[in-house]
Amino acid sequence: MSKGADDDLNHDLLDDKGGLNNSSGDDNPTGSGNHKSFKFTIENGQVTAVFEFKDGVFEQKNLDGDETYTVSGNNIIHTEQKPFGTETTILSDPEGDGIYTRFSESVSGGNFKYNGSLVYRGFDSSDDNLVVRGDESSHGGSGSDSFYFREASHLEIEDFHHAEHDKIVFDTGLGLQSKEHLASFITDAHFLGDDFLINFGPDVSIKLIGVHDGQISWDDVAVLS
Repeated sequence: MSKGADDDLNHDLLDDKGGLNNSSGDDNPTGSGNHKSFKFTIENGQVTAVFEFKDGVFEQKNLDGDETYTVSGNNIIHTEQKPFGTETTILSDPEGDGIYTRFSESVSGGNFKYNGSLVYRGFDSSDDNLVVRGDESSHGGSGSDSFYFREASHLEIEDFHHAEHDKIVFDTGLGLQSKEHLASFITDAHFLGDDFLINFGPDVSIKLIGVHDGQISWDDVAVLS
C-alpha cells in the first residue's frame, strides 16, 4: 500500500464514529477468546443491571437513556442510538457460564453501504463478514472472510490470509470514493517484525498480524463508502 498525505478524515472519523483508542489487553477475561465480556442481572425476564469486564474485574455500567437491553431466548439484544444510526448487537453466552460476548451487530438508518449483520468471530465452514473493533480481537475462520472497518481506532486483524481470498472492506459512511481516495489519508505503511502496520495519523491505525511482504496488495481491499 502506498503512503499519502494526512487530511481531515482522521478527525472526522473520530468525531463521527466515537472510536475507542484504549488497549483491550486487560479488558478480556480468561476464556473469552480476547472478546469484550459482559454479565447481566436478569429479573422477571428483564435486564436490570449490566456489568462490563474492565481492568481485570466486572464493573457495573451506567445505562444511558438511548440504549436498551432485551432478553431474547439465550441471548441479550442491545440497541443503541448512535450518530451514525441505530446499532443492534446480539450478545451470546457460548460457554453457558453467565459471561456474554458480542456475537454480531447491524446498523440501520445510517450511511453505511452494507446493511447486513457483521459477526465478531468467524466460522471454519463459511465465508464470514466480520466487524473490526478497537476493543475486540478480530479473527475469521478458514473461509474467504471480509473484515469491515467502520470505527476510527487502533485496530487489529489476527488472521488475514491473502491465500484464502480474505478482504479488507472500508465502509465508514463518510464518503470514501475509491482506493486512491483512501490511500491519500495513509500517513505511513510498513512491515514491523511479523506484522504489517498502516497508520492514518496518530489516532487511527490498522495492524495485520502475521502478514509479511508479498502477502497483501490493493487487490485485497474494497472501498464502499
